[in-house]
Amino acid sequence: MAAHVWFFLHHYDKLALFLLLTIEESGIPVPVPGDVVMMYAGYRVHQGLMLWYEVLLIGVCATLIGSCILYHVGKRGGRPLLTKYGRYLHLTSARQERIERWLSRYGGFAVFLGRLIPGMRCGSSFMAGTFGVPYPSFFLGTAASATVWWGSFIFIGSRAGTWVAPIVEEHPRTLFVFLGMVVLSSLIPLYVRYRMDQEKDQLTASLVTEDRDARSAMRS
Repeated sequence: MAAHVWFFLHHYDKLALFLLLTIEESGIPVPVPGDVVMMYAGYRVHQGLMLWYEVLLIGVCATLIGSCILYHVGKRGGRPLLTKYGRYLHLTSARQERIERWLSRYGGFAVFLGRLIPGMRCGSSFMAGTFGVPYPSFFLGTAASATVWWGSFIFIGSRAGTWVAPIVEEHPRTLFVFLGMVVLSSLIPLYVRYRMDQEKDQLTASLVTEDRDARSAMRS
């Protein structure tokens, strides 16, 4: 499947880039992550086969379309979905309340920051719709974050592609090594954040238990 994606990108660069990013940003997994796709586009910019501002515009437009789909999904049915499946994603009621307060307080700025966290781009769009971030704020925050995010990967691709591409062309299987490194670099921050949230929840539960025990002791 990944080979077909590369073939599609090589022969239909702009259309392929737009479709792949739109699909991914709407919450549907694709065989090759959008970050890698954009780095490849950055490499083609370095080769003179694509223009950087066209690639960036395609990335921003695809992000807005896909994110708006997730936003409206969250707006229409996000709360029932979180009530039913939130526990499987470690989204407890307390954590959902914190997210809702954060989004209510900071709006588009919270969307902007959330979408710059690896693995949180799609989730930020869904949460923004679920917890009622005003659409104009969501739209602007998403557009700004997409500009920063995709601009960074275009730059990385234009620089790193000059030494990665020859290695991959000579040893095709090394592509999976580079893909693994990209995926791992995205998962590590998520794991660290997950562990921090777990420790915070345990500390909160411990404090609540101690407070309850203290009150019981005072009553007795």
